[in-house]
Amino acid sequence: MMPWREIKARTVARLARTRFGRDAMAETTSLSSLFVKPTPRVCVGLGLMGLSYIIGWPAVGLLALIAFHTGEPIILAIGGPLVYGLSHLVFMAGFYLAGSHYAPSFLRWITRKAIEKMGGCPSDGPPVCHKGVFSPAHGVGLAAFLLSGGLLFFRSEIAALPLGIFVLSCLLAPFFPRAGFFLPVISRGRAPGRAVALTFDDGPDQDVIRLLLDLLQRHGAPATFFVMGKKAEGNPELIREILLRGHAVGNHSYRHDPLLMLRSSARLSEEITRTQQLLADFGIRPLAFRPPVGITNPRLPRILKELHLDCVTFSCRACDFGNRRIANLAKIILRNIRPGAIVLLHDVSPPGIGTVQDWLQQVEWVIRGLKSQGYKIVPLSVLIGREVMETLP
Repeated sequence: MMPWREIKARTVARLARTRFGRDAMAETTSLSSLFVKPTPRVCVGLGLMGLSYIIGWPAVGLLALIAFHTGEPIILAIGGPLVYGLSHLVFMAGFYLAGSHYAPSFLRWITRKAIEKMGGCPSDGPPVCHKGVFSPAHGVGLAAFLLSGGLLFFRSEIAALPLGIFVLSCLLAPFFPRAGFFLPVISRGRAPGRAVALTFDDGPDQDVIRLLLDLLQRHGAPATFFVMGKKAEGNPELIREILLRGHAVGNHSYRHDPLLMLRSSARLSEEITRTQQLLADFGIRPLAFRPPVGITNPRLPRILKELHLDCVTFSCRACDFGNRRIANLAKIILRNIRPGAIVLLHDVSPPGIGTVQDWLQQVEWVIRGLKSQGYKIVPLSVLIGREVMETLP
């Protein structure tokens, strides 16, 4: 089967080689023409489109009312389809008059953005192209716009439905950490065999980390710690201890705001950049970012691209809610484990029922259980086939 990247590259090349694609890339395509003063032809077209809605369902309703009062259902049976069909003809006439002005500019802009987002243009293309990130959100959005445009000609009353589905997808997709709807995410590994990786979020915690590091050392289990910048700033000796023991460190934002993805782009960038700068003081540069609660948004890809960070989520967790529920943690993990899994745990003191020792016991049962099932615990970088942290010169 042809790899997705090759399919995407060929699709981009073919699209860019078409006459329409060349025109879209050669021009300084923008949506500015949509905001200029409309011509009389456009005004007539928009007027006809508005009129089509007046002579559509309202007119059918009026015929139904007349038929009811006169006792002649034939009025509705014959007049309803005729009036409703006429409304479609009027709408298409209006769309033709107005669309001849707006549609070409909009379609060229969509084509240009699609080529740029899917990875640029062929080597002989114009220099204005630049490599971008094409995600499922771009594909679903483009399909929704095209489908809505097509429905305008046939079923205008449901033309907004694809756009509504796209908006709903944007609202729900962030809550599925493995979906990668807005950007590519790494949620599983590619290492052969029964290999898994352990990752810990939300630390470092003064009451937990040294005991956890001793436990990992006894079992020879490497781990990756996605740390909060604020805690790293307040506990520098713990970060040094993690690195001294041979583990990796990733970026988990500065404050771990659960609503971070609803904040502004400036706030999102500041949270990630500030943590990168803090960790640079320890002679390292994380190459992996894990968003708080695993939630992403459309603004995150650009920020991660600028900072050269991969988005790393997880594929196996116990839903422990930050160690607020540690009972049966090991049982849940071992029941759901699969080869290539990135396991999510939290290296924080349990704020609910249970003690640090209870939590450590669960972690030890996880490690012992993995080994008894024939799993090998490997560094996250080995599991996913790329580095998650680099040492600064």
